[in-house]
Amino acid sequence: MARVAVIGAGGVGTVAASVIAQEGHEVILVDRTQEVAARSAQRARARFAVADALKPDEVKKAVGDVDLLVTALPGGIAFQALKGLIGLGHNIVDVSFFPQEPDELAEEAAKQGVMLVLDAGVAPGLSNMLVGVGDRRLEGIRGARIFVGGISERPDPPLGLVPSWSISDLIDEYRRPARIVVNGKVTSLDPLVGPLGRIYVPSVGELEFFPTDGLRTLLRTYSKAEFMAEYTLRWPGHVDFVKGLKRLGLLEHRPVRVGGAEAMADELLASLLWGMHVNVRDVVVMVVEVYGRDGRGLRFTQVVRPDDWPTAMARVTGSFLAFVALTVLEGKLRATGAVYPETLGLNEEISGAVLTRLAVNGMGVSEEEFSYSVMPLPLIPESA
Repeated sequence: MARVAVIGAGGVGTVAASVIAQEGHEVILVDRTQEVAARSAQRARARFAVADALKPDEVKKAVGDVDLLVTALPGGIAFQALKGLIGLGHNIVDVSFFPQEPDELAEEAAKQGVMLVLDAGVAPGLSNMLVGVGDRRLEGIRGARIFVGGISERPDPPLGLVPSWSISDLIDEYRRPARIVVNGKVTSLDPLVGPLGRIYVPSVGELEFFPTDGLRTLLRTYSKAEFMAEYTLRWPGHVDFVKGLKRLGLLEHRPVRVGGAEAMADELLASLLWGMHVNVRDVVVMVVEVYGRDGRGLRFTQVVRPDDWPTAMARVTGSFLAFVALTVLEGKLRATGAVYPETLGLNEEISGAVLTRLAVNGMGVSEEEFSYSVMPLPLIPESA
């Protein structure tokens, strides 16, 4: 039995703690707010401790000696928190989506002689691993397309999604330039500049997609690819609505006056979205198409619906995070420095263990082989 500290007691961290505890390990769920930590730990059947992730000495005092740190922190603080936590000398598996490049963290982890597994979420994370699986199985690839989204279980205008993750991260999807690879070069696109695309997903229906900046480390691992792109999936009509919000200035981080009070436009929108009353459940949809060098390709599809608790997004993200952590605890994954999720797919034992656990827990990934003669290029607006 290992001793694991899960730092961040939100939905994803709570799911990860619960999954790891169910495997017989001692889990300490850490949050800076005692009420949140205690409530989440009870749900996860874990112990809890109170500490600020940005204060490594405080974390060390709260958790003591552990075999592994699992971090599920907001993107806005994750990079700074990881810089400090690496110094504690423990291996870390992290799910946080932070805007900074990971080089500094990778160098520090190597210096400290510890392993830092980055982006152990859905996308990036599972999507990257599936690209790696395709690369291994097809013995080299020319490119890949990733389609992924957390949406409402049925069309629910105007947004068609269930706010179940960081709203600030959601808003950033629409304003952060989307980086894709075309003919071995990185190109940046405005996510909301058309044209849009459509894809039909069995058991879900027709969805629209637009480019987003989710390739992360795939940009460097497959920098010579003929194409590589990630697209976010939404119900048709979603992007037109968000374009309207952009025209109103609600995606901008600028002050607006409401009566006698002042607020930032994007923070006001985030507050409204988080408080939005939604009567439908969420569903996570992912399609990863990997194109080999000999006209063969692999298509991976995953559709995850929620249990009574948690949301589908928290369920699949927290579970993948936990399953990767378990490969570390079981000695399957060993390294020093940074480990990127696509490299997990290149290892048959590790990716096989993760995919088997997903399937056993009702989050299986289906697979089909296809043939192609002409590769589809990434969706690129005419103005790019």
